[in-house]
Amino acid sequence: MAADTDHWVFYFDPNRCIGCHACTVSCKQYHGRGSDADDWRTVTHHEEGTYPDVNDVPISMSCMHCHDAPCEKVCPTNAIEKRESDGIVTIDREKCIGCKYCGWACPFGAPTYGDEGLMSKCNMCLGQGPGAGADADSTAKHKQDGQAAVQPNCVSDCVGGAIKAGPQSEVIREASEAAANRFKSDNGRVIVEPFAEGSAAVDSTGSSDIITPFNAGD
Repeated sequence: MAADTDHWVFYFDPNRCIGCHACTVSCKQYHGRGSDADDWRTVTHHEEGTYPDVNDVPISMSCMHCHDAPCEKVCPTNAIEKRESDGIVTIDREKCIGCKYCGWACPFGAPTYGDEGLMSKCNMCLGQGPGAGADADSTAKHKQDGQAAVQPNCVSDCVGGAIKAGPQSEVIREASEAAANRFKSDNGRVIVEPFAEGSAAVDSTGSSDIITPFNAGD
């Protein structure tokens, strides 16, 4: 079994996100999903401040391919698998019965059920189609074809460089010390940069009072 440090993780820097939704559009285009289909990657907008001094704080998120994968633990048909080779969480739609247990267990609301009532979600662009990835090459993503790591399309098309993905050992080296420490001491699911001092999301006392999917807790 691959070490956790080789498992892929997402990284997000809210200070670089400009809320342009290029990541969500890129995801839908690559996977051929209709405009009315649920997003596998979403950008939510959180308000900070009091009118008229209100600021918009965009947050981009998707399936985080958690180390502990709560969705996998509750799946009654074992349709969900966290790949040993690279830690990417996939869904075998042939086994999925659409019970939605995984959706209730997921702290990020990643699973969607718009496709024939079955679960689908981000597969870090292992393949096109309904997002299963269960039948994708079992070779670790960063070792396929001897090529350099193939980035998910949301990463490649991120205008502000707010999203990164790759083996944990590589991504965490590019993160700030604060983000790395929080990742190690928290649940180890996603590496998120703290709001920068002086940003719209941090008030004069140095604290952030907005609630985002990353600090709302499970």
